Amino acid sequence: MSFISNFKEKLFFFKYELVKPGSRRYFDQLKKDQFLSPDEIEALNWKRTQAILKHAFEHVPYYRRRFAEIGCTPQDIRTPDDFIKFPVLTRQNLMENFDDLLADNVSLKDVKLSTTGGSSGTPAKVYHPKKEIRAANGWRMLGWWNISPAADCADVYRDVRTSMKARIMHFLQWFPTKQILLDATSFTEKDMRVFLDEFIRVRPEVLHGYVGAMDNLAEYVLQHDIQLPPPKVIWVTSAPITPVQQKKIETAFHAPVYDQYGCCEIYWLAAECPARNGLHMFYDTRRFEFLDDDNRPVPNGEYGNIAITDLQNFAFPLIRYLNGDRGRRLDKRCTCGCNLPLMDKVKGRVSETFTLPSKTRLNGEFLTTLFDNTPEAVKQFQVHQLADASIVVRVIPNDAYPNLDETLEHVRTALGNAVHHEVTVKMERVTEIPLQKGKMKFVISDYKA
Repeated sequence: MSFISNFKEKLFFFKYELVKPGSRRYFDQLKKDQFLSPDEIEALNWKRTQAILKHAFEHVPYYRRRFAEIGCTPQDIRTPDDFIKFPVLTRQNLMENFDDLLADNVSLKDVKLSTTGGSSGTPAKVYHPKKEIRAANGWRMLGWWNISPAADCADVYRDVRTSMKARIMHFLQWFPTKQILLDATSFTEKDMRVFLDEFIRVRPEVLHGYVGAMDNLAEYVLQHDIQLPPPKVIWVTSAPITPVQQKKIETAFHAPVYDQYGCCEIYWLAAECPARNGLHMFYDTRRFEFLDDDNRPVPNGEYGNIAITDLQNFAFPLIRYLNGDRGRRLDKRCTCGCNLPLMDKVKGRVSETFTLPSKTRLNGEFLTTLFDNTPEAVKQFQVHQLADASIVVRVIPNDAYPNLDETLEHVRTALGNAVHHEVTVKMERVTEIPLQKGKMKFVISDYKA
């Protein structure tokens, strides 16, 4: 590490400690925890799960009612097998019981509100403790990529600095680190040009952003043959990334793409390391479950609905929270040396699963893989089930791809076979697929079964 980089990192942590004392110590502990044995990590996770259950029973009205409904106390939940008997928390439960999920030993001045627009169909909001050191999970992730928490960063993300006070606080938080932003909610060609000029000037080590917006920016860079100083890593989040998009983004910016999984309710959940054997779950600070539609665990390797227990947030506990995503735990260990368990990339949301008139379900994780065998045939695609249950596959084609017509027809036929020709499947060539609040939705269903 150079003298300047070392100085920036020390100043970064000095300032952070002033606001959140103990941050560096907690970060150092997280770095150690990832190298515990798998059994030790599981034991640590279970110990923290029992602690959050005990706290929720004693201080959270909603959970006191839930314990009473199933006729038990935290002392009765002695093993993970007992834990799965505890009711899951849905987004609807969250919103209907929002006030009763705040712990009674917490003041509103000690928490901040986090909201999500509800890309899975149901908006949500949660409280996070202001003193919680959530960012430490992200610092550890950056370490996997050999990046300092104080590294200069370019963001293609929504602009959360909505007031002058917020902009000043953002500057003070990150100084002397340089942060440049392209607001992913909506950007023009001029906005991209300004951002890329700033990118060339700052030469950030990290390029971070929404998958859909990053895909659009990469397309612009390639179309205009813009030469940029390569960042060390590209960090994408907020949506599944296809092989098509990953190759395009890496080609445009000449750097490896790594996927990070999170949600507004519990942001830091999992991320890829350079070994790319899957995403390491932050299992020392979150408990993961993969459940069937009856909320029973599915075997490792099988897709299920993701349920998360936040082991850090004691102010507004989320226990067995179904965030609307689907995924699967991988039954293998990573070669990188980190022993945090692995999950596969999230393939699609529960709400994006298609239901046919016969009640047959077509899973979102399958729909996002339609072009996995021919990733260069299209620049972008989207699968849309219309209100009459028919399906339209919208593609921005790569006109230079050999046998393009035959490839598109092959994909259409394969999807028709998958739905047993119960509904019509059309292939629609387009020049643009609009983003929704800066994010690309691969799979959309308007059909009400």
